[in-house]
Amino acid sequence: DEAGLSDVCSAQACRQVILASVMPSVALALRGFGEVAREAARVGFPAIFHNSAPSVERLIEVAEKYPSANIVAGHSNHPMFLPDESVSFARELRKRGVTIDVSTLDSIQTRWRNNPANFDALIEAGCVDTISTDYAGGHWDGILVAIQRIVRKKQMSPAAAVALATGNVARAFPQLAGDRGLIEKGRRADLVIVDHVNLGRVRHVIIHGKVVVWNGAIGGKGWAASAAERVRR
Repeated sequence: DEAGLSDVCSAQACRQVILASVMPSVALALRGFGEVAREAARVGFPAIFHNSAPSVERLIEVAEKYPSANIVAGHSNHPMFLPDESVSFARELRKRGVTIDVSTLDSIQTRWRNNPANFDALIEAGCVDTISTDYAGGHWDGILVAIQRIVRKKQMSPAAAVALATGNVARAFPQLAGDRGLIEKGRRADLVIVDHVNLGRVRHVIIHGKVVVWNGAIGGKGWAASAAERVRR
């Protein structure tokens, strides 16, 4: 009805089209969940799984079968879930040691096809471990914009919200990001300094200890060195 198809195609006909064209590949992917989880457990690498209404029960099954696997449930705020469903399933997955990821999609500011209802519900329930973007047709909102929303709504402290995109990610993907994510000796000095009023607005960027952006402007090598000296002072 919302898509304006009622006059040309019945709900039953639409369902048959989906069953014939989409579900065969979905069924094949779901059969592969077990293989991926088994290999993740064997090699010790994390595995990211598509988490949505058609796949969540299968994901719960493989999490139970392979408890040693580092499983990440991607975009657990998928729009195929209702808000209460997203929270309920996230809690079941978390009981089984699964990392719960939410995606900004286009749901934070852009809202082309999605809204923040599931995102908010999961954050408020304390069920989120990491934040990603996903593709959202190329219209995805930035992660810092999502963090700003969390802090503005007082759903989490600023430090806890930032951890969803930094330290928690490093812990979930140690082989990929184990040298970053926290401000500690021996870690890679990649830092983003944001506006204190709007955390979604980046002021300065430091990559591996070198200033590459200052007040939103990209500078040359000499400029970056002088800026770095100012930072040290």
